[in-house]
Amino acid sequence: MIKSNFNSKFCQYVQDNISIVEKDRKFVSDVYKSFQDVLGGNNTLQIGSYPRFTAIRPLHDLDILYILGEWDKNDHNPVSLLQSVQNKIKNEYVNPTKHTYNVSLQSHSITIVFKEHGEEIFAVDIVPAYVYSDNEFDQDTYKVPEIAEQKHIKRKQFYKQLQESDIDMGWIHTDPRGYIEITKQVNEVNNDFRRVVKFIKAWKNSHKEEKEEFKLKSFHIEQVIIQYYQENTELEIFDAIFKFFVEIPQIIKNPSIKDRANNHKFIDKYVEELSQYQKNLITQARDCFLKKLEKFSENDSVQEFISPCFYKRVSSSEQFLFDFNIPVLTDNSYNFKIDGLIQQKDGFRGGWLSKFFCKVDFNRKIKFQITTTQPDVDLFKWKVRNDINSKEPRGEITDNRTLRDPEHTALRGNHYVECYAILNNVCVAKARRDVKLN
Repeated sequence: MIKSNFNSKFCQYVQDNISIVEKDRKFVSDVYKSFQDVLGGNNTLQIGSYPRFTAIRPLHDLDILYILGEWDKNDHNPVSLLQSVQNKIKNEYVNPTKHTYNVSLQSHSITIVFKEHGEEIFAVDIVPAYVYSDNEFDQDTYKVPEIAEQKHIKRKQFYKQLQESDIDMGWIHTDPRGYIEITKQVNEVNNDFRRVVKFIKAWKNSHKEEKEEFKLKSFHIEQVIIQYYQENTELEIFDAIFKFFVEIPQIIKNPSIKDRANNHKFIDKYVEELSQYQKNLITQARDCFLKKLEKFSENDSVQEFISPCFYKRVSSSEQFLFDFNIPVLTDNSYNFKIDGLIQQKDGFRGGWLSKFFCKVDFNRKIKFQITTTQPDVDLFKWKVRNDINSKEPRGEITDNRTLRDPEHTALRGNHYVECYAILNNVCVAKARRDVKLN
């Protein structure tokens, strides 16, 4: 598939299946305003992916900073203020939704849970904040309790851990306005940025739902993609997605993205805590995605990429074009065909593999070659892949010819050979020949 068609299909998929719809935007807007009416419009700030316009459906929660004034390192216990806020919400809050709700107070936050038929459908966490400094955009930065770093679903557990360990809540320096501003600036230059972020987040979420140990974080994904578009403002959807998935092993290897508010801290520090199993899980999901991408055609559905899929390589020698940072964007004008010439042997005639319906006997030698006019490209790469049940599955990719030229038939099963035409480090055409050894 040519790149422009890929971009169009993915763009449409994000719009139709991932981006927040108008009904949900109105819901969040109404809920946020309802708390501003109680807390004051100048004292509140939405944080998280929603105000950065990188949130995806379905929406589950909204975080609101409640700004209490200037930071005082000797006096920043918000408990009494939060208690008064809780009472204010109970007495003055006007629910703009059709759902019931309940309010709960913790030491460093207030949680409002909206329910339908007893089931939580949306939650708002109000977290206290103190103005601490300013960023390069002359916007306020804040000190917030470290609970703000936890997702809504994990905050109860975090409070419990602090209580059991008899540890005081820490306070961290954060710059939500700066992250919102950077995201806004990047997207104004190229609005494919948010589409790419949303798509990869949807992929991540589906794999997280499938396997709890899939620990890749959404904010980490977003910051990686921001760097891509800061480095290349003209990056297209395909290029950004391909680059991200190719680089995943490096992305999760070591922390590398500094926190805007604290240069001594990394937003991706969590990768240090990933077990080898967890890293392998992410890499296997990445391999499966890129395998699909190499075969993606006009008739395929983008949903196939979102559906959870993990691929474990059949051998240490198995390779794919993406291992060489080569994307597959085929163009029919470069099409070609390959065949295998079975060498003559005493008592057996030789000939082209295709003439034998791709079936061949044991202990024969086959020389694979291009049998049509060769397209004008920079390089041909070859891959030999044996049957998955074979004791030697292979799968290596080599330049100009197959690894063992000619190849020797020795293992039973359904094998294949592929050839890739490479132009400007892009696979513009490929050909395949099956080999059936009975």
